[in-house]
Amino acid sequence: MNEHASASSTKRIMVVLAQYPDEELARRKAAIIAAAPPGAEVGFMQMDGNVYVKGLTHLHRAIVAPLVARLAIRAEAEGYDAVVPYGTLDLGVEESRHVVDIPVLGPGQTGSHTAALLGSRIAVLCYDRPHVIMFQRLLRQWGVEGSIATILPVDIAVTEMASRLDDLRSSFVKTAQRAASQHGADVILPLGMTMVPVLMSAAHLTADCGLPVVDPIAATLSLAATLSRGAVTNSRVAYPAVDLP
Repeated sequence: MNEHASASSTKRIMVVLAQYPDEELARRKAAIIAAAPPGAEVGFMQMDGNVYVKGLTHLHRAIVAPLVARLAIRAEAEGYDAVVPYGTLDLGVEESRHVVDIPVLGPGQTGSHTAALLGSRIAVLCYDRPHVIMFQRLLRQWGVEGSIATILPVDIAVTEMASRLDDLRSSFVKTAQRAASQHGADVILPLGMTMVPVLMSAAHLTADCGLPVVDPIAATLSLAATLSRGAVTNSRVAYPAVDLP
C-alpha cells in the first residue's frame, strides 16, 4: 500500500502529458486544474512522445505506452496517490497498471463508464475517422460496447480546433443532435479532451445539445481521488507485477 495515500487527506494526482506547443500545453494544464475536485492536488509530468498530430493510430499508442509507464513509476516514488495519463485514448494505462500499486485511470474508460451511468444509449463524438476506428476497438475493450448508439466524428483536426472554435462548437452541437434524432442517443461522450474541457465546457454543451455531456477528465480526477482515499490499488490478478527493463 502507498503509505502516502493513508497518511494525508490531500490526494496528489499525477497527470502525464505528451509534448504540445506551449500555448496548447498551457490550455490543457489550466483545464485539468479547473476540473480537479476539492481536496486533490494535481501535478504534471511530460513524456517525450508526441500525439498532437493528425491521423493518430494504435501504433502511436503503442509507442508511447512504455514512456507513460516509466513516469508512473516516478510518480509513485515521489509520493503521488494516483496517475492519470492525459487524453481519452488512455495512453499507457493498461501497461502502467503492471508497474505501480497506485491507481492508474484513463479518461476514456472512466468517461465511458460514467456516461453509461447517465444514460443507456451513448453517442461518442471524436475528432476524425481514424479516431472512430480506434474507439470502436477501445470501447469494446472497456466493456461498454453494448451501450454505444453511435460513434461520430466532428471532422475538425485537433491541431485546428483552437483556431476554428466557432466551427468546432457548431459541428459538435449538430453532430450531437443528429446522434439523438437518428440514433436515439440519450447522453453525449466527447472522446477527445481538446473538445471538452479544453476548448468547450460540458455544462454549456449540455444546454446547447439538450442531452447530458460528460467531462472525461473531471470524472477521472474525481474517481482517482476517491479510490486513493480508500487506498485501492490495481488488482495483481488482473495486472501481475512487472519490472520494466
